Amino acid sequence: MTDDINFFNKNYRAVVRDDLVKIYNEKSSIAVDSPISFDSEKEEFTSIDYLISAITSEIILTMKRQAEKHQQVLQDIEAKVNLTIKNPMYLLNVIGFDEKALIDEINIDIYFFSFLEGDDLCEFLQEVLDKTLIYNTFKDKIKVNFKIVL
Repeated sequence: MTDDINFFNKNYRAVVRDDLVKIYNEKSSIAVDSPISFDSEKEEFTSIDYLISAITSEIILTMKRQAEKHQQVLQDIEAKVNLTIKNPMYLLNVIGFDEKALIDEINIDIYFFSFLEGDDLCEFLQEVLDKTLIYNTFKDKIKVNFKIVL
């Protein structure tokens, strides 16, 4: 028997229609037409775009939630993300590239303003990272750099 206090299960459903995969939760859905795109003109989000969005938004939203919890000022939050994919030619089926592609690193720079300083700031930022589910699951590949904006 599963201990319901220590586990949370959430179900999703995926349906293929035409060239789209629609992913449903209980009330809504998103449509994805590609796992990744190397076309800088592509407007629709791919699977990898949703992954990066999920990781980045989770960290920023957790920062905001923890700041409210501790009654701290946190303003002007912005982030820049760099994704490095190892062996991308494999994904394009280029002959001679047989080593599987993988995410080598996700580098996230988060810029923000806060009155916190020193140890208080370090403790706050560590608490933020400790409370981010996706980051903690993949933290071996994710590097987060917090940068104070004055």
